[in-house]
Amino acid sequence: MIFLFRHDWNRLAKLYRTQEAPPLNFCRMNTGSVGLVYYKGTLNVAINPQGIYLSIFPLFSLGLTPLLIPWSAIRKIEPANQLFIERFRLYLSSPKVSLILRKDILEPAKEFLVIQGFEWI
Repeated sequence: MIFLFRHDWNRLAKLYRTQEAPPLNFCRMNTGSVGLVYYKGTLNVAINPQGIYLSIFPLFSLGLTPLLIPWSAIRKIEPANQLFIERFRLYLSSPKVSLILRKDILEPAKEFLVIQGFEWI
């Protein structure tokens, strides 16, 4: 179980591990998915000009390092709505892992995504 929990995050960490402090607009204890794992209330997310900063609430991180995924790593974005929650699935080019984040969390990323050629829905 722990291997499955860590697998996609560790794949991302090989390319996107960061030692940077969280950006100022750091949103704690959010819900979202990284690969096959759904993080309910334990995912920390921040948006900055370099990319999407992700970390896990320290009590549950189990050694998972923070990530800074650059905008250029996103190859496709599509809606992934659930009931009344607007969400987006972001497909990464390498490794082939997807992220699912709420639209309101991604709202500050609008300008950076447009620069990468994505239309904001």
